[in-house]
Amino acid sequence: MVPSMQWHTWGSEVEIRVTEGAALDAAVAIAVDALADVRAACDLTRGDAEIHAVNLSQGMPVKISRRLTALIRSALWAARMTGGAVNPLSLDSADPRRVPPIHPEWTFEDVRLDGDTVFAPFGVCLDITNTAKAGTADRVAHSAAGTLECGVLARIGDTVSTAGHCPIGGWQVEIGAAAPIEVLTGKSMSSARPAVLEEWDADGGVDGVTVITEDSLWAYAAAAAAVNRGVAALRWLDENELAARVAYRRGAVRITDAWTQVLPHGHVA
Repeated sequence: MVPSMQWHTWGSEVEIRVTEGAALDAAVAIAVDALADVRAACDLTRGDAEIHAVNLSQGMPVKISRRLTALIRSALWAARMTGGAVNPLSLDSADPRRVPPIHPEWTFEDVRLDGDTVFAPFGVCLDITNTAKAGTADRVAHSAAGTLECGVLARIGDTVSTAGHCPIGGWQVEIGAAAPIEVLTGKSMSSARPAVLEEWDADGGVDGVTVITEDSLWAYAAAAAAVNRGVAALRWLDENELAARVAYRRGAVRITDAWTQVLPHGHVA
């Protein structure tokens, strides 16, 4: 059995697996430090998080740390790649009472980065929690594997990243109630389910989307964007040449053409 440890933090379950038992504690420490670093930058539940300075700037430019700059840049990239489906703006910013009538509908495209300075329009609040968590999975896996010279799987919520050599039998990862699949080392995987079940698609709608890519941020963004497209999810994933699996509420499972290319045995179920 692969040595592992799980715990809850920042509203998500975190799991670390390693191929060398002696490296587990050190790998967990790397994960804890990385998450603490990211939370200090953008955890909205922390009163001292740096992102509050941006959200309270009232339309004024703010100088920020290198870490927060990278996190905001990643969130804006995910928004552009998904046409805004993965939105870095908090839902609170949609309240029209907080936005001057001259420009009532800000979007992520109105947020600008210039070096270490960020400009968010008056009334805009950034919430980059999900993209920050997803990107941290890659950071932890690659940092731990490189430092400890072993294989590492890092999971934060429903996003998984692997690095280093794989264990005997490969990295086995469960997708909901389905049988585990083997994720190749160096790959990332993320799964998403609809936030709200609409009555009109309860019988034939999408139950979940899983995407495997080269990096955890894109895996998360693609899965989240696809699941919101409902029955059009599979077509969007195929158009973007993504390795993906779409489960439907009636029990059917469909995969993209690229899915079998990234799985050792072409697993479908």
